[in-house]
Amino acid sequence: MPLHVNPQHIISFYFVGLDKSFSTASEKLCITEPAVHQQIKALELQFGVKLVYVKKKRACLTKTGEKLFAYAEEFFNEATIIENFLKSCTLNSLQVAIAASLSSYLTPIIDKFKESHPHVHVTIHEGPSIILGEELIEFKHDICLIGGFDKFERQRVLRIPEVEQMVFVASPQHPLTKTTGITWEDVAHWPLIMQREGSKSREVLNENFSKRGLKPSIGTEVGNPECIKGLAREMKGVALMILGNVRDDLALGRLKIVPLVDGPIMLDLDVLMNKELSTSPVAEAFLKVVREYFHYDDAVDQEHPGLPKN
Repeated sequence: MPLHVNPQHIISFYFVGLDKSFSTASEKLCITEPAVHQQIKALELQFGVKLVYVKKKRACLTKTGEKLFAYAEEFFNEATIIENFLKSCTLNSLQVAIAASLSSYLTPIIDKFKESHPHVHVTIHEGPSIILGEELIEFKHDICLIGGFDKFERQRVLRIPEVEQMVFVASPQHPLTKTTGITWEDVAHWPLIMQREGSKSREVLNENFSKRGLKPSIGTEVGNPECIKGLAREMKGVALMILGNVRDDLALGRLKIVPLVDGPIMLDLDVLMNKELSTSPVAEAFLKVVREYFHYDDAVDQEHPGLPKN
């Protein structure tokens, strides 16, 4: 049931009763003294009671006012507890959402932030880029790190261009790895191991096949990058992956790059925040770590007016 009493009126009444002074209450509340008088009068008129009267320039409480003061004091203390809780959530915790394909690649950023801010509890959420972006709009995350998506331009505070290359990989025994170079037309004839809808790699594949009038052959849809690599090693198809996620497999000879003659595919990194919320000190600190990790030039910030500065 909604409250009929104005909480601010109760807080104003509490400060008047605490020091028996309208002027002291106005100073603590950072509002004018006439405004304090108006709030107390509004409270009295709303419920038809007399709470405060002035005697020798002091604010005195009536019997009803004295009884209300005990409740007002309890109300103020509970409100203070609530405020401190909300501040602690802002200052001591950070909800970071990372696209599943970028999770292992961006782990050093999380580790670096934890080293410099050990008091902050960081919670990591993984999932498809589009899903995470939509959850950010619903206030489920503080910051999102996803592949470049123009769909979330309004939430973007930072875009770091070409942070990593995306490559086609397959088992060393796969026929495509025996060639000196392949085209998108060649890729379309072989089963693909694809991430689920909503991922950046899926969008890259769809865009490139679509603009060439091609229809890909989808062999398997998987959400976990490790599963994708496992299927590729087992000759289940070709996969488009972030180079940083397959370096170990390439070095050990478990996977091999299928060279693309159309040129490299570069991945942009988008950092998203909900613009309806003010940027917390913890979030600003995290953004600073991201900038430092990628040696992000402040001059680029001019392209994104909404980007918080250090």
